[in-house]
Amino acid sequence: MRQFRNTPIRQSWKKREFDLEPLVVSRTQTKVHDENLLILADNLKAMKYLLLNGFKEKIDLVYIDPPFYSGASYYHRASKRTDLAFKDTWSNQVNLYMNMIYPRLSLIRSLLSREGSIFVHLDWHASHYVKIAMDEIFGIENFRNEIIVKRGRKKNLLYQFEKVDRMHTANDIILWYSKYPSTKFCKPLVPADLKSKWMSFWSNTNRPTMRYSIFGSAPQRGQWKWSKERANKAIQNYELYAKKYEMNYPLEEYWEKQGRILEFIRKRSTVKYPEYWIPPKTRKIIDNLWLDIESYNYSTGFSTEKHNALLERIIGLFSIPNSIVSDLFCGSGTALVAAEKMGRRWIGCDSSEVALSVVKERLGKTRYDFVTL
Repeated sequence: MRQFRNTPIRQSWKKREFDLEPLVVSRTQTKVHDENLLILADNLKAMKYLLLNGFKEKIDLVYIDPPFYSGASYYHRASKRTDLAFKDTWSNQVNLYMNMIYPRLSLIRSLLSREGSIFVHLDWHASHYVKIAMDEIFGIENFRNEIIVKRGRKKNLLYQFEKVDRMHTANDIILWYSKYPSTKFCKPLVPADLKSKWMSFWSNTNRPTMRYSIFGSAPQRGQWKWSKERANKAIQNYELYAKKYEMNYPLEEYWEKQGRILEFIRKRSTVKYPEYWIPPKTRKIIDNLWLDIESYNYSTGFSTEKHNALLERIIGLFSIPNSIVSDLFCGSGTALVAAEKMGRRWIGCDSSEVALSVVKERLGKTRYDFVTL
């Protein structure tokens, strides 16, 4: 694997206003929070509060949906009333935006547990700047993936113009970082309906030790996909099936009757390489292209509300029950609702009273401590 040097960057946004020196815990400021926690405050102040109250290296998953540097204002519209939720305006100066986001990412790292992850939801406006900052704060070796998510029900308005100066933007970007490179995660499985199929047993990966002979020949380049012992067993399985059972059962039915554990390899004269059988699957491993779910939902009138399916996927795949999940730009509260539904403890924060009024309504009778700073 390619090795990277974590070379510090020199950018003007490093001259930040917030003091990131170690915080001294005062006994008079500490409070035990056994319940979920919702905070009305600037999240810099909220993160300092969390560090003072025992949450250093305690949060297992952070999802944030910060301003995108879009230059727009966003509203909550409900019951014939429109309220300003927040402004994402920075006088067209990216350094103002980065002066906001950099210290917040730094403090989030202090809050993350040793096995923790952070998912930062952005779009094309500033994701490239934020990634540079996160490479420095979290270490480029802790970058896991850039996840591409479909935006959803946004109309492509370009049809009305004879000529255009850009393409329609159809995706958001989520940057995923861990705290330490040694952290491993369960395979990201999602529901699927995949039929059984035969695939080539040859791979172009170059491992000479995997070029053993089967069916009277060995590849001159590339490799077979399994060890010799495993392959020979799978060949025997198929030969037994073809000899005794093929006339009575389709292969999938035979596989079911044998306990769903057998593997099969065959060789057809019309195909260059042997083939191995892939059984049907009800789940599949996803990659970083999430086009089966959407970024946004429109159930609350909050214009940047994220989709439940998106947050349930992130929280479900990358945290475990009873772990602590946090959204420190919680907006309409989708991450908190998903965490509650999935049996996680949660901490939410926003500086907008309009946003938290939506959060409280969505949480209903959920138990949590509410703090105003």
